[in-house]
Amino acid sequence: MTKVDAGAAIDRLSRPEDVGGVGRNRGWYTVIMLSIVMMLAYIDRGVIALFVQPMKRDLGLSDTQVSVLLGFAFTFPYVMVGLPMSRIVDSGVRKHLVAGSLALWSLTTALCGLAQNFWSLFLGRALVGGSESVVTPAAISLIADAVPPQHLPRAYAIYNGGITAGAALALLIGGLLMGFLAHMPSIVLPGVGVLHSWHLVFMMVGIPGLLIAGLVMATIPEPVRRGGSRPKGYKLREVFGSIRGQRALHLNLLSGMVLLAVVNQALAGWMPAFYERTYGWGPAVSGPMLGIASLGGAVPGLVIGAWLAEWFGRRTDDANLRVLFLTQMVALPLSLAGPLMPDPWLALGFGAVGGAFGVMGGPAFVSALQIATPNEMRGQINVLYATLVNVIGGSLGPTLTGLATDHFATSEADLRYVLVAIKLIFGPVALYLLWRAMAPYGMIHRRKIG
Repeated sequence: MTKVDAGAAIDRLSRPEDVGGVGRNRGWYTVIMLSIVMMLAYIDRGVIALFVQPMKRDLGLSDTQVSVLLGFAFTFPYVMVGLPMSRIVDSGVRKHLVAGSLALWSLTTALCGLAQNFWSLFLGRALVGGSESVVTPAAISLIADAVPPQHLPRAYAIYNGGITAGAALALLIGGLLMGFLAHMPSIVLPGVGVLHSWHLVFMMVGIPGLLIAGLVMATIPEPVRRGGSRPKGYKLREVFGSIRGQRALHLNLLSGMVLLAVVNQALAGWMPAFYERTYGWGPAVSGPMLGIASLGGAVPGLVIGAWLAEWFGRRTDDANLRVLFLTQMVALPLSLAGPLMPDPWLALGFGAVGGAFGVMGGPAFVSALQIATPNEMRGQINVLYATLVNVIGGSLGPTLTGLATDHFATSEADLRYVLVAIKLIFGPVALYLLWRAMAPYGMIHRRKIG
């Protein structure tokens, strides 16, 4: 296929009647609603980072136990549920899966507000992780069929905007609620136990998702699987056969993204505790400040990242992964400098700018993965990436941090050096692997687009 033929094909797909059979406006409505769903997901999974010090105090936990709640308790069920459910994503009604998983994790987040010890909170986190594992592959697959192919970077920028907003709002809203409830006396609930302010925050952030789940079910259309030829999806052996055929891409890209997740999840899970231990900012102060800084960097970062992906896309076949590599290369030194700053404002500044570059590559990464993957295989490929990124990055990052502070650091204040060390160990290797993935992706892109 020539470039002209490819452009004509894309133009035909851009007409409202040809975009997944749902119309252009409803396609973009789908993108916006799914970004809201992801925002809620990241609020519910991320707000616990604010409770590190209060949970240690009220439940008598160690840093290692806290790290398990931040990581493994969420990620292990994510794997156990996500992998088998991915087959259903590739052959079932995806909007039903999105709405059902949203309702379940919202309810279980609220139930975390009743936890009285390590194991009850572990169970609550496990239920949240298992139910959230379904939404990412389903949402990404829906978007790929709901908007024109040439606009995927901006669609995934909106989608990633929901993720970034959720991570920021978990800190911002959670911190404000913690401040608002700071002087409220603890509640003794018969048959349950003592409820502290952080218990109530869990309940408050969980309930709204039940309402949005109903809206998703009632208003999001289910688009036709564009370019699909396997209504029942692909078998697992066929998925692994495809990965083996594209191993030069997947081995490098997946390994690089996993190592980036180790670094990013270490920072995300322990950053509020870092500000409290290093600068004396409690959750009521660090939460809103971190949330504002994150949003301030992420909004321009996502807009610029989508624009860069589309601009490079008109000039080079490896555009999406080129943007991912370049943005992460700039983000690395900025995020290294942040924890070493002498005051919290400089740390926030470096974190915001580093975060802006960090999120720039998100839309390009997701777009590249969809372009390289057959339609009815996207759910399984997406969940494979999400599973390994979450189970290894989401578990190893927070857990390594907790183990290092418990067993190697001389005091809690040394958390800043632990975070920098993790970044120095894993960051450069991740960059090298992303660079290695660029050439094979460019070859796949040329074969598919022309």
